[in-house]
Amino acid sequence: MKKMSLTLTCAGFATLVLLGATPSRVQAFSLTQSNPLKIMPLGDSNTRGKGEDLAGYRDDLWMLLNDSGFNVDFVGSATTNAPTSWNQPYPFDLNHQGHGGYAVSGDTYPEGGDLMSNIDNWLNAATPDVILLMAGTNDFIFQNTTTAQETIDELGTLIDKIFAWSSDVHLLISTIAPLAPNEGLAQEAALYNNMIPGLLGSDRYQQKNLSFVDTRNLFTLNDLYDGVHFTPQGYSTLANAWFDGIVSASNLNQPPSGPIVVETPGSDDSVSIPEPTSVLGVLAVGLVGAGSLRKRRHVSPLSSR
Repeated sequence: MKKMSLTLTCAGFATLVLLGATPSRVQAFSLTQSNPLKIMPLGDSNTRGKGEDLAGYRDDLWMLLNDSGFNVDFVGSATTNAPTSWNQPYPFDLNHQGHGGYAVSGDTYPEGGDLMSNIDNWLNAATPDVILLMAGTNDFIFQNTTTAQETIDELGTLIDKIFAWSSDVHLLISTIAPLAPNEGLAQEAALYNNMIPGLLGSDRYQQKNLSFVDTRNLFTLNDLYDGVHFTPQGYSTLANAWFDGIVSASNLNQPPSGPIVVETPGSDDSVSIPEPTSVLGVLAVGLVGAGSLRKRRHVSPLSSR
């Protein structure tokens, strides 16, 4: 299996931040700069929000970032799906780029679309510093002949288009929610999730500002209210994973002096990492070496069109 360097820096949510196929550190972005850091939530309805939590993970993430004192600005052409209630002392930023029914590439249903054909216009309009990309669910729900390999290839093309737009943008990519067995190609969707680390850790993306937010062991079907979309608690868990990934890739979290090298997981493997209780706790974790890393399964009592 191909090896890749990972910085293991999560606050209890097992987020992996890729540093490319070589041990070189990519450029970290600043969460404390005077100008707001522009973050684009990008994806489908699990980015936009659906069901009991119309703002999805975005309201939870906005609170985490603001309560931490970070100077950020959500960007994107969409301003739909505000939280049903908002009692914070600061306003909620509505901007995002989450579109219900959108696939990574290709048709879904008449009112749907895809990210691939729109990404250049969205990027030029919003000029994000950081992109949070979670996409692929609708490829498996609506494109009935779609395979995991086809979708992972399309994801790679989308990543290439984003970095062609700017080599300075920081791209965080998450796995998608598990699909219920009756929702499209659920097995192919699970295989797609397992293929993402291999794509992101390949030589193709060395020296890129690219991070992997691994949610495969965070969610079960109990975290989905309809087999596709997250419950409010599921969205909250996802927000924490995004937050950990953002902090991990920022200038606030410096990695250990030597990279931890682990094997890229195969279709039946999971990445094993510890769970530090704070972002800075990973500095101590880095001393134990890859051989003793273990990851406990998160089971939540807690659902993309």
